[in-house]
Amino acid sequence: MPNTGRAVAYIDLNILEENYNKIIAKLSHEVGLLCVVKADAYGHGAVEVSRRLESLGAFFLGVATIDEGVELRDNKIKTPILVMSGIMPWDDIVTPIQYDLTPVVYDLTMLAMICDGAKFSQNPLKVHLKFDTGMGRLGFMTHDTPKVLDLLEGNKNILVDGLMSHFSSSEFKDDFGAAQVNEFKKVIGDFQQRGFEPNVIHMANSGAIINYPDAHFTMVRAGISLYGSHSSMELKKQLPTRQVMKFVSKVALIREFPAGYGLSYGRTYVTKKHTRVAYIPVGYADGYPRSLSNKGSVLINNRRCDVIGRICMDWFLVDITGHDEVRVKDEVILLGESSTDIITADEIGEISGTIPYEIFCKISKRVMRVYI
Repeated sequence: MPNTGRAVAYIDLNILEENYNKIIAKLSHEVGLLCVVKADAYGHGAVEVSRRLESLGAFFLGVATIDEGVELRDNKIKTPILVMSGIMPWDDIVTPIQYDLTPVVYDLTMLAMICDGAKFSQNPLKVHLKFDTGMGRLGFMTHDTPKVLDLLEGNKNILVDGLMSHFSSSEFKDDFGAAQVNEFKKVIGDFQQRGFEPNVIHMANSGAIINYPDAHFTMVRAGISLYGSHSSMELKKQLPTRQVMKFVSKVALIREFPAGYGLSYGRTYVTKKHTRVAYIPVGYADGYPRSLSNKGSVLINNRRCDVIGRICMDWFLVDITGHDEVRVKDEVILLGESSTDIITADEIGEISGTIPYEIFCKISKRVMRVYI
């Protein structure tokens, strides 16, 4: 793979397909897969990723905003698209109808607004109704189910295409999660008793695909596992998907320093001996976390080399003392696999005190994406 820029994120769509198939293998034939492509497919590139997922037969694609959905439609993506953050109070409802987007609705005021606004459309607005069974974020409270049904009953402008909920913790199975499933089942029953038969019922995310098979219903939602990261090592064992992204740069400069020399801002690293240093033209403006200062490592010629000194906006430094074979223009793997080792987003997230989602999402637009 030629490295044609100062920083490149290679997106291996063949690995994405491999991961998709591993997830599908965990599902029964009647369960569909929603693939989450919000936030530019977690930094992987929503359009290219969605094209491949559509070719594989993804049941739904999940975005966060109407604008993200419109971008996919403008790029000829025809798969059903769920707008998971729904319609904001300042949004119109014409755009979702025009672009055949399905918003999530999770608030009584929003539902009333949509019921009123949709009457001006020739076509009903398809929605998925989200219920809070214990996540404490978005969703109708389950005790408000009768109010939701009263608003919807007889309304020809709204088509309840789906019901959904969300686990608060799916990386392990516990009584709280089981109680959430039971609470959601009561909501489903309430809708069925009032004559509603949604096409899609979903609750399980990446972790719950493994830990809560009784919550698969008619569709599951795969996000981080699709891109090769996991919220726990146990999940990684049971669903061994591989990292789709490889984030690389090159050695731009090599310098040598005597013992006692402070390197980078604040002199947080002082050389203890004669030290050979490689300069990498990547920084926190590219999405390489500043929190890896004096803690991270990279792969150069299949060897782990330590990040030294503070990571800057556009540069960071690596100790290559003892690695005399390292030369200017050698590839530097910041995230990804060499022939002998791998640096994962899970590892970087743990060192940085964050999660792999953030590591992927923060890789900035000035990093060139190359699709394999």
